[in-house]
Amino acid sequence: MKSYTTIIIDDEQLAIDVIKNYLARYPQFKLLACFTNPEEAFAYLNSHKVDLAFTDIAMPNISGTELVKLTTSNTKFVMVTSYSDYAIESFELDVIDYLLKPVPFDRFAKTIDRFLSLDLETTETNKTTSPSFFIKEGDEYVKVWVKDIDYIEGMKDYAKIYCGKNYYLALKTLKSLEETLAPYGFMRVHKSHIVPLEKITQFNGRVILINTNQIPVGSSYREALKIYLENKRL
Repeated sequence: MKSYTTIIIDDEQLAIDVIKNYLARYPQFKLLACFTNPEEAFAYLNSHKVDLAFTDIAMPNISGTELVKLTTSNTKFVMVTSYSDYAIESFELDVIDYLLKPVPFDRFAKTIDRFLSLDLETTETNKTTSPSFFIKEGDEYVKVWVKDIDYIEGMKDYAKIYCGKNYYLALKTLKSLEETLAPYGFMRVHKSHIVPLEKITQFNGRVILINTNQIPVGSSYREALKIYLENKRL
């Protein structure tokens, strides 16, 4: 069974509890976090992989619709609100569904069914589509495609992202990038290195070869890498 990550955003705890209880009936959904502060939710969405987010609309500082517009991740959204007059604006944002409070379970179940059916429809087409993210360089934002990354080297609070002959410096720890890129087939192989597993062309027990780049493999990471390679062995 495929699993999905989700979060709930609402400035009313009671509303969060309702959706939380409904989600508990679906074991394939892993609830990562609940937020009453939309600004905290915004930061979380842009640093974690979230498949589905349930969000209120009328919230302080950042509304639910603003949250959808500003989020740079591939998260799908369900709008949950007490006001029916937001419906047209919400669907213009291409959200999965629009739920009116108080939300009955049978209506919530239809939303989940809709999300699952849409996910099945897009799985094949998404296989050839590479995700991307932006790196800030000075006053500019540069798009980096995940498929172009050869490896990443940690440098304290920075990470050096190598893409062919180019590299980019990101103000991110290696740990945060590891969490972000793990769903796309990246693995930590050293205290200072993350690699895309599909680009490994050789491994001699101590060093990985990706194109002409030699990346060291730490002793504590070797076993996990060997298991992956064994599963790929003819």
